[in-house]
Amino acid sequence: MLRSSLLLLCLIACPPGWAAQAVPWAQLSEAQRELLAPHGERWSSLTPAQQQRLQRGAAQWLALSPAQRQRVQARSHDWQSLPSQRKEMIRKRFKQFQALPEEVQARIVARVRWFQDLAPAQQQVWRQRWEALAPEGRRQVVERLERAGP
Repeated sequence: MLRSSLLLLCLIACPPGWAAQAVPWAQLSEAQRELLAPHGERWSSLTPAQQQRLQRGAAQWLALSPAQRQRVQARSHDWQSLPSQRKEMIRKRFKQFQALPEEVQARIVARVRWFQDLAPAQQQVWRQRWEALAPEGRRQVVERLERAGP
């Protein structure tokens, strides 16, 4: 569970394609080596980019509070328990999100944060309103949000 959470954190926090230099195993802190022990024997065969991603992920993991680590592990467990079709749909939507202009992405993120800041009872009211809308009504709401500013 810890290893899969660390891998998920690495994949999210460290985008591929960065110019990378190899990271010697001995350069890792003792805590990082302990955390990355499953990769120890094959460390030298990993690409420099993979080594750097794992090193950054381990450093980020070690910097998390116990509560934050628990939340990452729970999210990782949730992800792993999703059916493959649901995961694929999430990946597809994320790619669509990434293809949006930055200002549209920023509006979406602002709306999500606004929703997350609502009390749980208020969130439920908004969910029920959304679910009660017919497809045409939902489309109109989305169009209105797309036209609205941040």
